[in-house]
Amino acid sequence: MSTSTTPTAVASMPGIGSQFIPTSASSTSSNTMNEKSFLTLFLAQLQNQDPTNPMQSYELASQLAQFTTVEQLSQATTNLGDIQQYSANLNNGQITSLVGQQVTAQMNTITVSSGAPTTINYTLPSAATVNYTIQDSNGNTVYTGNLGSQNAGNYSVPWKGVDSSGNTVADGAYTCNVTATASDGTTKTVQTTVQGQVYSCNLTSNPPTYLLTGPNGITVPVTSVSGVTGNSSSSTTPQAF
Repeated sequence: MSTSTTPTAVASMPGIGSQFIPTSASSTSSNTMNEKSFLTLFLAQLQNQDPTNPMQSYELASQLAQFTTVEQLSQATTNLGDIQQYSANLNNGQITSLVGQQVTAQMNTITVSSGAPTTINYTLPSAATVNYTIQDSNGNTVYTGNLGSQNAGNYSVPWKGVDSSGNTVADGAYTCNVTATASDGTTKTVQTTVQGQVYSCNLTSNPPTYLLTGPNGITVPVTSVSGVTGNSSSSTTPQAF
């Protein structure tokens, strides 16, 4: 029985989660011709050919060349699969190396648990008037905030986990969109980020994910990680799954 590998591409941030994960696919021996099988058939063909019209030398050479090419391609495929598996293992090692580290990830999701929202941050490259909206999982706007004029710098969205009437929203995931309007009137969406200690990583998801701040924390794809700031002083014991 022979085994071939089919690579599955995984898009990611360069250096983290960038890999091809080989998936094994087995084929039965009845569908595979190895060197021994080829030589057996080749000799049978020679023994049973028409003596009045024997195979020409160029035909013999052509069949041998074809088999040699197939054998070389098969070996190349096997070697490529080994390289891909090595790359996947190396990449997984890089992913797990961030467990316990404090990271920054690009995302716009706020998770509300027991009425308390997670913190989401943003950076202004220049002074602007800032507004933000909070939407539920159905795309309904539950809160709109006007933060006024802010100078260039780092900020956190001050949402308290309430709707426009001041009522605490239901637990779950909410989308936060921050916009900045410059002095010339142009408005741009501002990239938001979350920060936290990597508690664990899940290598079985595609792409792999990190769980930040604890067992009930924020799940972020490794492809969204944009920075590592070092070890956290948190007492939570990190784990690698």
